[in-house]
Amino acid sequence: MRSIADLHKIDSKLRRLRRIEASHHATIRRALEASRLDTVDPVKAKRKYERIRAKYERKIRRLSPKIKALTIRRSEIKGERVAKG
Repeated sequence: MRSIADLHKIDSKLRRLRRIEASHHATIRRALEASRLDTVDPVKAKRKYERIRAKYERKIRRLSPKIKALTIRRSEIKGERVAKG
């Protein structure tokens, strides 16, 4: 049987990973905005944006399975707790 502490631990890990994922998405958005504002050399700005986007999308792809696994494990634990009553 898993305890409530396990559930809190998983919740805190999920919150942390989701914050990291959100910060990666925000970085991509900021890079896009910066590339739009950089009109001196649009080709160079686009290349820089693409490089940043690729980097953070890789990080998001590595993070997604961890978030999914923790979400599944959390629902299993909650299911056990409901079944126990």
